[in-house]
This record gives sequence, structure tokens and C-alpha cells, in this order.
Amino acid sequence: MLMMLHKKIQGPRTRQDDFRINREGFTLVEIMMVLFILTVGILPLAVIQHRARSEVTESDLFTQGITVAQDQLERMKGRGFGNAVADTGAVGNVRWVSSVTNVDFGLDRLEVTVTWQVGNQPSSMTIADLVSIR
Repeated sequence: MLMMLHKKIQGPRTRQDDFRINREGFTLVEIMMVLFILTVGILPLAVIQHRARSEVTESDLFTQGITVAQDQLERMKGRGFGNAVADTGAVGNVRWVSSVTNVDFGLDRLEVTVTWQVGNQPSSMTIADLVSIR
């Protein structure tokens, strides 16, 4: 009964009054829960981003190694049979070593081994081809 009397004294409520009364803002607990949920959601994305970046870097070094090995092998093959010689060198962070082995009469095996560092671990790859007298 006291509530009804109080409402009559205040007068009729409008929609704008209801909006103002119900809009009280966010509590500290609600804000902390939202921040916690965002942190739990964003943290795995940051870990995935870091891992993806390191794998892209590793892939880039592998591609550089393949390119250097193919270039050196083609350079050796371009000299022709009998003129290809063992050699070493470096291109950027990739070191290469080439060798020539006589397999049979009129047939040489050309090998190029490239090495590079991925973090603290060395990585290497060897490609080979045969050259004949023709």
C-alpha cells in the first residue's frame, strides 16, 4: 500500500524514465569477467601467431637452401663433363659444399650439400645429379 501511495506522489512513469532507471552501468565483477574471457580467448591466438611466424621463418630458410643448392648444381652441370670441380661457399646464411665423384667411365655424380641454422640447430640438405660424356 505504501508503494502505491509513493507511485501516486511521483506521478506516472514514461518510457524514458524506465530507460534511465534501468541503465546503471557495469559492475566491477562484470568488467573483470569480460577481461578474463578476452584474455583466455586472445592468449591462444598469440601463441599460434608466434608459432606460425617461427615456422614461416624456418620455411624461408629451407627455400633459400633449396635455391642455393639448385643454383650451384646447375652451375656445375653447365661446366660440362670433366670440367666440374668441387667447391665451397656461402650465400647469406646458407653454406654449400659441392663434390664430384666418378661413378663409371664417362659418368660423374655431382653433389651439393647446403647447411643453415634454424635457431640453434643446424639443418642440411643434399641434392645430386649425374653428368655424362654424351
